[in-house]
Amino acid sequence: MTKDYRIELAGDAFIVIDPSDELIDLHPTEDAAKQNIERCKKEDSMWESAKLLVDIAIRTHMQKFGVDRETSTYWISSAME
Repeated sequence: MTKDYRIELAGDAFIVIDPSDELIDLHPTEDAAKQNIERCKKEDSMWESAKLLVDIAIRTHMQKFGVDRETSTYWISSAME
């Protein structure tokens, strides 16, 4: 079963908890908590896309120059600065 973000009621506040059971934030309304979850999901998606793009760049660099992953990662990271 895949875990997802969830909202738990704590007194008169709403707690957002991430898929790894870490507390993200406390909100005064359920709507605010839902908005935070949508923001978190968008950020997760952006992170996954960026991670995929960097991995593609590293693998392409490895193939083009015949170097190992560590070397390619060094050069890709250097170019991002």
